[in-house]
Amino acid sequence: MGQGQRSRRVAPCRVRCKTHPGEDPYPRVAVIRRPAARPRRVILSIMSPDNDRIGLVLRVSGWEILVADHDRGDHLCQLRGKVKAGPRRVGGQVVAGDRVDWRPTDPGRGIIEAIRPRRNFISRVASGPRGVQQVMVANVDRFFIVVAARQPALRPGFVDRALVIAASGGIEGVVICINKIDLDALRERDQVISLYRDLGYEVIATSAMTGAGMPALIERFHEGLSVLVGPSGGGKSSILNAVEPELGLRTQELMRHHDRGRHTTTSSSLHRLSEGGYVADTPGVKQLQPWGIPVDELVSYFPEMAALTGACQFRDCSHLHEPGCRIREAVEDGRIGASRYDSFERIHGETTAGNLQEADRRS
Repeated sequence: MGQGQRSRRVAPCRVRCKTHPGEDPYPRVAVIRRPAARPRRVILSIMSPDNDRIGLVLRVSGWEILVADHDRGDHLCQLRGKVKAGPRRVGGQVVAGDRVDWRPTDPGRGIIEAIRPRRNFISRVASGPRGVQQVMVANVDRFFIVVAARQPALRPGFVDRALVIAASGGIEGVVICINKIDLDALRERDQVISLYRDLGYEVIATSAMTGAGMPALIERFHEGLSVLVGPSGGGKSSILNAVEPELGLRTQELMRHHDRGRHTTTSSSLHRLSEGGYVADTPGVKQLQPWGIPVDELVSYFPEMAALTGACQFRDCSHLHEPGCRIREAVEDGRIGASRYDSFERIHGETTAGNLQEADRRS
């Protein structure tokens, strides 16, 4: 291109500039563009679009995972191979409540590309001899502990275990529901209600049969993801029917011979509520055992005991048998409920045994 000549308008290209003596011997590179040419970065973004979406896991059934997307509806998805082959997440690869990156494939189907980090989770020791962790639900906003006043008998120990599981999993917004108050266990019920309210927990007494206390309970379900956990026969399914009749969950029938409830649900799943939010119904459980809690941290999940730990005679006090234990003294003089300390002792023993079993399994 000679001097005085005007450059032609050409498509974006790379041309060599003319050099003169004393200049850089290596030819420089210039880019000549049409004024109307689009920026190259826009072209590149169109060439490699990001089609992944964020979805909510509603249910896991074998290899099929039902994922909800508020724009595209529900899709049956499978884990991508690299996700299956990667390091296993805490307590399993994917559970109800997980947030996942997914992309659609065929109509109504998709592939999960990644599982997002969990904000919190509810887990327990899985049933069976191996004692491994079972995560039931992830990313929980409100945690309801449902126990019956009678039929089956009121179980404060179950409540304490559930409270430990909630605290250790980072769950806030705990509500203790004492259900079946129509069956009249007034004195015992009121003692339990007072015990947990004095500790700062929210307690609601309800009857799914008569509707007593249900409005106060129902209004807490319509924000975020709510979870119900409780022993079989406690009335979880009846409460869910009251919250959202369209769910069509069957109410549980009592087994008179064993005084235990039949399992109505068999796996954790999320249900979309018409007035907003999701609710998870977990399987009825006979035993709820916390998983993976260091023994020396257990006392921190009992707030009335945690406040006294620094006053014990021995710094490494286990609060089981050492002299000068301020927690045991508080139990003896009634400042700490006997049922709460019984729960601490039982969970302490199970946690010690469980941690040893887990160490043996990993060795």
